[in-house]
Amino acid sequence: MSKLSLPTPRPLDPNDPVRLAGLVLVAVAEPPLDERRPWIERAAIADALTVPGADAPLYLTDDGIAIATTGIGKSDAATTTAALLATPGLDLESAYVLSAGIAGGPPNGAPLGSVVLADAVVDWDRKHRWDGSDAPGERIDTLAYRPRDYVHHLADRVLEPALAAAEETPLEDDPEVRAYRERYPTSPDAEPTVAVGTTVCGDEFWHGPRRAEEVAWLCDAYGVGPYATTQMEDAATATALERFGLLDRYLSVRAVANYDRPAPGQSAAESFDGTDASLALAIENAERVGSTVLEKLLETDPLGIRP
Repeated sequence: MSKLSLPTPRPLDPNDPVRLAGLVLVAVAEPPLDERRPWIERAAIADALTVPGADAPLYLTDDGIAIATTGIGKSDAATTTAALLATPGLDLESAYVLSAGIAGGPPNGAPLGSVVLADAVVDWDRKHRWDGSDAPGERIDTLAYRPRDYVHHLADRVLEPALAAAEETPLEDDPEVRAYRERYPTSPDAEPTVAVGTTVCGDEFWHGPRRAEEVAWLCDAYGVGPYATTQMEDAATATALERFGLLDRYLSVRAVANYDRPAPGQSAAESFDGTDASLALAIENAERVGSTVLEKLLETDPLGIRP
C-alpha cells in the first residue's frame, strides 16, 4: 500500500478561525483497520491542523470538510471530540458531523458489508453486571441510579435526508465475503444494503451469543431494540456533542465488518475479527455512504445552519 502524501500540519490561529462545513470522525488510521485512508485518498486535502488534545492532525478538504482520527474507544473519542469543539480557532457551529467506520453486528441482521445509519446510540458500559442464571435480565440490569437512560436519539431532520441519499449509494460486495456469510445459517442471503437501527457502544470487546443476548436485553430495556451494530466510540462522541449543544447535527454511519458470534464449527478466536476481506469491504462501504450522506446534508442543509 502506497504512502499518502499529506500537508504538514500547522497550528490553529485563534485570531483567524477555521469554519468547517463538515466533520468526519474515524477511529483508526493505521492498517489493517485504516478507516481514514479512503477519505484521504478521495478528497482534495488542502490543509492540515494540529489540535491540542486530539489524537491526530485534522485534515481539511478544499470545500471545508475536516477528517479527524479520534483513536479507539470511548475515552479517546470523547477527548478528541471535546478538543475539536473547545479549541479556539476552530468553528463547528455550522458543521454537520458524522462518525464513519466499521462495526460488528448480529448475523441475522444486515449482511456483512452493509451500512447502518443509527437512529439511537446506546452506551453499553453503564449498567449493572453480576453472576446469575441463564436469563440475560438476571445477569445485567440498568443502573439503579441514573439521571437518564443512556441512549442518544439522533435527529430525524438530519437522518431522513441522509437515509434517502444513502439508499441511492451503490455498495461494493466481495465473493470472499459472500462465501464467509454463508457459514452463518441465519445470515440473510443478500448483498450489502443500507439500513437504519440502534448502534451499541462499549469499550468491551465482547463476542458470542451470551453477550449478544445481554446487549439485546439492554436495548429492549431502553425501548430501542433490536440492535443493528456494535462499536466503541459513538456514545462518547454523541455525549461530547450534546454537552456543546451540537448533537442535533450528528450521524453515525457504520458498516458491518464482522458478526458478533462464531459461525457453527468456529471458535470465538477464529471469528472475532471477521476476515481481511470483510474489514476492507466495510471500510470501503462506510466511506461511500458517509461521503454521499455528507454531500447531501451540505447541499440541503436540513437544520438551516449553513451560512
